[in-house]
Amino acid sequence: MKKNLRSGYVSILAVVTLSSIMLLMLTASFRYTLQNQETQKKTQIRIDYTNREQALLRAVLTETPNSAIKNMMANSRSTSEGLQSRWHWIFKRARDKSNGETALENNIAEVLGINSQSISGNTGDGPQDDISDCINSIANQQAMHRFYINAGTNNTGNLLGSEYPETLELVNGSLEMLDRDRPVITMDKTYAGGKQFKVIPYPDVHFGYVSQNENFVAKRNWWAFSLTYGAASKSSTGVATTKKNFVLSIYEVPSQLALGSTTTTALGKHADGTEWGNVSITGSVFATRASTEGNLRLDRLAARRGISLTDNSSVGGVALDNFTGDLPSREQYEADNASFFPLSNSSDSGLVAFLPIARGLEIFDDLEDVTDYNSASSTGWNYYSRPALQTVMKLRVEDVISPEDQTPTSISFTYLSYGIEKTALFTRGNNWPTQDSPEGSTFPFHLETTRLERRTLAVYIGRLATYLKSLGADPLAVNNSLMINANYRDNIRISKPNIPSLSTDISLILRDTRDFTAFPKGFSLVTPFRMYLVNDVNITASRVDDNGKSIFPPISLFTPEKRFGIRDKAMNIALKGQINHTGKNRSNAVRPLDLRSGADDQVSTNKIEADLYSITDPDQLPPITQMNWLVTIEQVD
Repeated sequence: MKKNLRSGYVSILAVVTLSSIMLLMLTASFRYTLQNQETQKKTQIRIDYTNREQALLRAVLTETPNSAIKNMMANSRSTSEGLQSRWHWIFKRARDKSNGETALENNIAEVLGINSQSISGNTGDGPQDDISDCINSIANQQAMHRFYINAGTNNTGNLLGSEYPETLELVNGSLEMLDRDRPVITMDKTYAGGKQFKVIPYPDVHFGYVSQNENFVAKRNWWAFSLTYGAASKSSTGVATTKKNFVLSIYEVPSQLALGSTTTTALGKHADGTEWGNVSITGSVFATRASTEGNLRLDRLAARRGISLTDNSSVGGVALDNFTGDLPSREQYEADNASFFPLSNSSDSGLVAFLPIARGLEIFDDLEDVTDYNSASSTGWNYYSRPALQTVMKLRVEDVISPEDQTPTSISFTYLSYGIEKTALFTRGNNWPTQDSPEGSTFPFHLETTRLERRTLAVYIGRLATYLKSLGADPLAVNNSLMINANYRDNIRISKPNIPSLSTDISLILRDTRDFTAFPKGFSLVTPFRMYLVNDVNITASRVDDNGKSIFPPISLFTPEKRFGIRDKAMNIALKGQINHTGKNRSNAVRPLDLRSGADDQVSTNKIEADLYSITDPDQLPPITQMNWLVTIEQVD
């Protein structure tokens, strides 16, 4: 049967045209999708590189001060390529520590069920070859080895440009070159005029040792390097790498805060539970770990390992929330107040570390481990980190009655004359004058019997100027520090001073301490003995400043045990200046304003007054002071 169908036709041109348009649209869409994927891939790789950069820099931050310390120790001067404290190995260890060559660690891949046969979509993953492929100096300088970075000494500032920090002066040419090969900290690096420290801007970091946008007293050692992460993978990733310039700094920071401690510290109350009464603290407070109690009010509080606020205490107006009992958010506070949070830990910022140079009880002794032979730095670590070794004058007990009776029978006194050490020996019954003899009235070192029934060596500080002049010694600007110790090293009859001291140990009494104006650069004393302060200390002003404020000579007293007076009755004690506690590894928190009297009793808290404030000028620093390192890494635009 014939079917009736409607007639029609097909336009080949229309079909081809329409299909071509649809194909082009699909192709464009596919191409756009591929381009998006490529862009996302490159963006992800750049994020990956940025994260690896930050991890690397954080690792460098911790590696550098450790290597700087190693370069101050014995037998570190080797110029071997394989020396582990060189910059090459610092950066290489940092990259290994930060897992800078692998995007996904093997143990994490196993947890995720990714086996070793899986193909990574990250074409930049894998070995980055030699560390020099991503780390380089910014400008070419003469160097000891192929790998080096620029050190901030002498003419480096002119070479790199004005955006880099002020350079330090270093006369020793070989040491200058060595500093490009490894981090070198030395007292030979100085500012113009031979100054160890000056007032410089505080770095922009989230660690409130001092307030942001203020100055502090320090010396800035710095090194500059360029970082180009992923250069070795550019051919496989197709991602253009960016060269970034950084400055790594180790600020040498002499202790200058109103109150500082290198151990766990309780602030605000005495051990008997009473609150600090007549105590004024201006400026920052630092402790390794800090807790506040009572109604304490502080301007700023910084710590290395944590801060806890209790009771009604506050820091910079920040206190615990009345409802939640929590501190406000640091980020929220800084957003609301346009200033840094007044409580800070060194971990608050990823590229900053604060390191108190604390050696424990070793700081009081100058007879054991006194040198660092053949160190890379011209300043040995023992000398740098132990105040006892930095003293110029030495007073030593050279002989005693017997091992059971440590009463001194002979002492020696060492001082500088025309820059040369000279030593005088004094023996009881021979040339050591007694207190009631004609020579004894001007002699500064005597034996003394006290009601405390301790073997005591008395030192008359006020007599030192006249006595040294009679010896033909260098002026007191040079002979400005004194070590008092017992020579247990060379005489087996002498016992090494115990810390804490025993009743059989020698003790020290400081007398004639009202006036230190004879010392133009101040005075420092270090001793392992228990020390008794029996007179007013440093109450005579050396001058009056333009504002009518009395200026006193800077002094520092390093002793493991300080006692106020030798009477049974407690004294009124007024402190003005700074207090630092240099202990470490204690199980219990220290309370820096818990003072003891001569009878070893706790001083009544209502008899203690303290006006504590920060040092703001290098001239206020005593000859010997506790040292800290502030380590930072900053990008230079």
